[in-house]
Amino acid sequence: MNRIGAVIMVESVGHDRSRDFQLVVIGTGPVGKTSLVNALLGRTVGETGATMGTTRIGQSHTHVVEGVEGTLLLTDTPGLGEAGPEGSARELEAIDLATRADLLVFVVDHDLDRADCRNIFDLARQGKRLIVALNKKDRFTDEDREAIMAKLRERLGGFVAALDIVAVAAAPAPIQVRVRRPDGATETVLEEDPPDLEDLESRVATVLEREGDALRAGNLLLRARLREQAERATISRQRRARAAATIERHQWLAALTAFANPVLALGPMAVGAVQLRMLSEMAAIYDAQLSAEFVEMVGRQMAQTLLKLGVAEAAASVLAGFFKFNPLGFAAGGLVQAVTMAYLTRLTGASFVEYLEQGQAWGEGGMRAMLSRQLEESRRSEWLTQIAKTAIRRLFQR
Repeated sequence: MNRIGAVIMVESVGHDRSRDFQLVVIGTGPVGKTSLVNALLGRTVGETGATMGTTRIGQSHTHVVEGVEGTLLLTDTPGLGEAGPEGSARELEAIDLATRADLLVFVVDHDLDRADCRNIFDLARQGKRLIVALNKKDRFTDEDREAIMAKLRERLGGFVAALDIVAVAAAPAPIQVRVRRPDGATETVLEEDPPDLEDLESRVATVLEREGDALRAGNLLLRARLREQAERATISRQRRARAAATIERHQWLAALTAFANPVLALGPMAVGAVQLRMLSEMAAIYDAQLSAEFVEMVGRQMAQTLLKLGVAEAAASVLAGFFKFNPLGFAAGGLVQAVTMAYLTRLTGASFVEYLEQGQAWGEGGMRAMLSRQLEESRRSEWLTQIAKTAIRRLFQR
């Protein structure tokens, strides 16, 4: 009897969950993941099929492994690489289950394609412990099977140890045998061949016996790190949304201030005060301990850099042409100044967000390079003409 074959079939009740081993079976498309789980358990627990998407949700089964202190939680997963929104959602579920596993069995049924390699490399880089199982070994000649195994070891070198690449036959194709009937005649029938999982079962048992405690500890640390990354990503998204709302509010306040100010020379001064308040609010959003003097200095430097880049003149030229053919041409001068100031405010705010998100650093090329990147992005998105159309509506409603 195999080391696991006779024991991966006893349902565990009331077991100590602190001694659980999370073993997840994963792979691309219909490579035989569910068939492998069924064969390991010695009974059918999941539907199998020749098409992608047969397994719709992750399915876990609890069992005891002889010779290992603990309980094996064996989980089947949806296939990777399925098409369409539903396939993408199932893939995300499979990846999530994989990141929570102590041990992974990645199932393939041929040499690796690019997607398989990428998935295996990504999981290995996360620190996941992997066994790669070449399924359907019965379909290959011995020579072809060894050639595929050699190629797998070559491709996965540095990510998966050679001993952790095994060949299995979860659901061997029936073989034809000749049988003699009671009347003496012979006929050919199909006879089911039992699964061949010995190498995989032996490797799983060895890994759990030797590395079980370390795998559990490492997985707990990894899951804690992933939770921390997810929390940081959530905080980052929230901050970015608040910053975007702050920029939106102040760009229109700057536009209104410039449009309503009858003294053109004083307009930029008033807008400068609006921009300074915007930068101060964004520093508070990102919990950046920046003095008012420092924020004022940064705001002044950004304004001077934008002027040196000729942004105001270029924007005014574009807007003058835009408003020339507009029925509200009588107010074109005020509109040009208003939208130009909104444009400068938006560029300043977006660059300051990038500065804060980079740990209060301007990055390679300094402030000028960052402002130039924001300017190029705004040009590609045709933001200037978009805001001009919106400005006509907003400013004249006021």
